[in-house]
Amino acid sequence: MSGIVAETRVVESFDGTQIAGYRLPGPGGPPILLVNAIGPDLSAWRRVIDEVAAQRPLLAWDYRGLHRSAEPLSPRLDAVAHAKDAMAVADASGADRFDVAAWSTGTRVAVEIARRYPERVGSVLIVCGGFGRGFRGLFRYFEISSLFPLGARFGKRFAPSLQAPFRAFVERPEIAGVVRQSGIIGPTADVDALVDVLKSLAACDLRALLQIYEEVVGDADPSVLSEVLARVLVVAGRRDKFTTLGMADEMTRRLPNAEKVVYDKGTHFVPIEYPQRLVADMLGFFQLER
Repeated sequence: MSGIVAETRVVESFDGTQIAGYRLPGPGGPPILLVNAIGPDLSAWRRVIDEVAAQRPLLAWDYRGLHRSAEPLSPRLDAVAHAKDAMAVADASGADRFDVAAWSTGTRVAVEIARRYPERVGSVLIVCGGFGRGFRGLFRYFEISSLFPLGARFGKRFAPSLQAPFRAFVERPEIAGVVRQSGIIGPTADVDALVDVLKSLAACDLRALLQIYEEVVGDADPSVLSEVLARVLVVAGRRDKFTTLGMADEMTRRLPNAEKVVYDKGTHFVPIEYPQRLVADMLGFFQLER
């Protein structure tokens, strides 16, 4: 959790898997359920959480098989399974209704939560998230992220040999400078937070991480978006190299009740680049639901 102090509670999900849930008490109102990207801990949300928790309760959980959550007791690693894990955490916290805030690859899981439990979900914020466009995205729109699920499929074979070098790389003292010079984040980014994100990724079992990524992101059927009835705000970074504006535009068009806001200098890491603006957009949008 990297500096975030939260109440931790292990809950039993639909198939008996033990899921680590987190709760940060807030002064009032329905909680906000954070649907994180697949793999990292909540480091990317750190500065957002600091401000939001002063106004609203927050809920989160670790994906099954990652971090403090136990290995799954069934083969289920699909987006629906993760949505059910989230609901187990919400139920254990007594949250009958909540808003949802998702980042990156957590979008697919957030969509499942919203479409399957419409009576529980108020509004949905999607940050730098998209459903991808398969090989159509690669050849028509030059979206390199279209290859990521395929890369995860092949990467699983080499995960044991890649695990140790990856962990050694992110522990190097010059990693912060490498991240800054890489161009994947903007000048306003909290580099220490991104380094913590990388370290939390490296702490995962790499094969389990890639398996979950393949199951969730590779199942990005855009037709399910039409079943999301909640109001949705799509936050996109104009300089995002992973989730392009085209992907955000297409998702916004397919969602029945969505609007979009673009951060002109934002990359894929908006939560660590513009936390204060994101908090204002988040709370303002959720307030409209009250």
